[in-house]
Amino acid sequence: MTSAWPSEPPTLEGESVRLRAWRDDDAPSVVDACQDPGIQRWTTVPVPYLREHADEFIEKMAPEQWEARTGALFCVASTIDDRALGSCGLVTVDADDAVAEVGYWVAPHAQGARVAQQAVGLLVAWAMSAAGMHRLEFYIEPDNLASCAVAERVGCVLEGVLRGKAMSRGTRIDLSLYALVG
Repeated sequence: MTSAWPSEPPTLEGESVRLRAWRDDDAPSVVDACQDPGIQRWTTVPVPYLREHADEFIEKMAPEQWEARTGALFCVASTIDDRALGSCGLVTVDADDAVAEVGYWVAPHAQGARVAQQAVGLLVAWAMSAAGMHRLEFYIEPDNLASCAVAERVGCVLEGVLRGKAMSRGTRIDLSLYALVG
C-alpha cells in the first residue's frame, strides 16, 4: 500500500454520486436503508438494525478502520443534495499484499439508478491508484444478480464460485469471487 494514504478520507466526486466520509447526521439514513429486506439478505448488517448500529458504524468502525488502514468505508452521497444513498468501501485491506475486499449497498430509494456502479467505479479508481491496491476482490452470493452485474460493469472477472465459503445468518453459503487486478 502506498505511504500516501491520507490522514482523512478524501471526497471522490462522480457525475451524480460522491464518496465522502461518514457524518453523524447520516445515521437516520443508514437506519432507514438497513431496514430493507434486500440489504439484510445480501449483507452482514445486524437484524434487527437499530440506531445504535448506525452510530457504531459511523462514529467508531469507519474512522478506526481508516486510521488503522484496514478499511476505507465511504458514504455514497448525492451530488445534488449530499443525501446519503448508500455505503461503498474497502471492507478489509491487506496492506502487505495490496489486496482489498470491496463491499457496497444502496438504499432502496436509490436502487436502479446505477448508484452502486458509479460509487464502485469511483472506489476502484481511487483504490487502484492513490490507495496502492493491486487486487480488489468482491465476494457476492451467486443469486445476488444486481451486485454481480455491478462487479462485471466495473471490469471485474468472475474467478469462480467458492462453495460453502461463509456463514450467513446461521446458514453456510456459496460466494462468487469477482476480482479486478491492476
